[in-house]
Amino acid sequence: MLELKRQEVLGKQIDAVMPFLPIKNYFGGEEHLGIIKKIKNKSLIFNIAPIKVEKDIIGAMITFQDITSIQEMEAKIRGEVLSRKFETRYTFSDILGHSKEICEAKRIGQTVSSVDATVLIFGESGTGKELFAQSIHAESLRKNGPFVAVNCAAIPPNLLESELFGYVEGAFTGATRKGKQGLFEMAHRGTIFLDEISEMDTYGQSRLLRVLQEKQVMRLGDNKYIPVDVRVIAATNKNLLKVVEKGKFREDLLYRLKVLTINIPPLRKRKSDIRYLAQHFLVYYTNLYQKKNIEITEKAYSQLTTYKWKGNVRELMHFIERLVVISKNNVVSDQDMKEQLNENAFETNYIGEEAETTNHLQSEKEQILLALTETHSNISQAAKLLGIDRSTLYRK
Repeated sequence: MLELKRQEVLGKQIDAVMPFLPIKNYFGGEEHLGIIKKIKNKSLIFNIAPIKVEKDIIGAMITFQDITSIQEMEAKIRGEVLSRKFETRYTFSDILGHSKEICEAKRIGQTVSSVDATVLIFGESGTGKELFAQSIHAESLRKNGPFVAVNCAAIPPNLLESELFGYVEGAFTGATRKGKQGLFEMAHRGTIFLDEISEMDTYGQSRLLRVLQEKQVMRLGDNKYIPVDVRVIAATNKNLLKVVEKGKFREDLLYRLKVLTINIPPLRKRKSDIRYLAQHFLVYYTNLYQKKNIEITEKAYSQLTTYKWKGNVRELMHFIERLVVISKNNVVSDQDMKEQLNENAFETNYIGEEAETTNHLQSEKEQILLALTETHSNISQAAKLLGIDRSTLYRK
């Protein structure tokens, strides 16, 4: 560490060997810890402790370490601590439903769990894409590793690169002093879940493609690669082939991601599960809000199954939650259900079907502004009112 040869050290006074450390000044009987000295091109940290026999100081012990090795150890410890926080909460048993459509999707999910390949999950908003991703990780060989979830739509494009791949000290104005691990590094030996992958900008797509090909990342501002052992699960609620045709998504990245695919059916295609899910949410929210038992009549359940549920399971869950909270009677009739569904339809249709006309975009803007006004700019409540994700509302 000192870059000295043995003949330069043996038989000499330590002051001569280490002139940069005024050792005699530290012989007062106290410990001196954390003395940092720059030796040539490296920084060393010194600790000096007196050696006492009874009350007499007969010498001192000096220990020193290369600060770089300490920083690497700190990063390793921090990584292990972070890994413990990136845990899954859901397994396939938490994905509810008895329909053949959802059972087939779960069967495919359990099958792909056993192999260590990239997975692409297709599903509309609210179908449970992250539940599937967590369940796949929980039953995979990587289950003891971290599960890192990233919403690509929620991170601005100019920050996405540094968040995914990290950066070194001084990479840009505002960068932390010691640099920062990227999410790919944090997911080492585990799984990274890239939700709303279609919203990643083209530069981020090219960086991601290289990581998938080379299995290594380069931090922003660095000149060396860091190998990473990560399984990638991506998800989208869009038809990626159409996004590719529009030139907004790389075709080579699509085929790199599309190794194993899972299509999660929307709720309207698994109507036989609607009643089962509604009953489950009814029991859950009745207990959560300590309400009296609420019964839903057969005709009222029929109303639920004929509704479109554009927000899928998430919309149904929040609808039942509201029903439990505001219900006046212990029995929900078909007329009560019809009124609530009409009100729900009005709220969720703020955004409406996708269209590319100027008039639609203008009305969509008005709908968002109206929702924000009604909720006093509370993003969570406005998103719920519009029947969309928070991330989608931020993006719009």
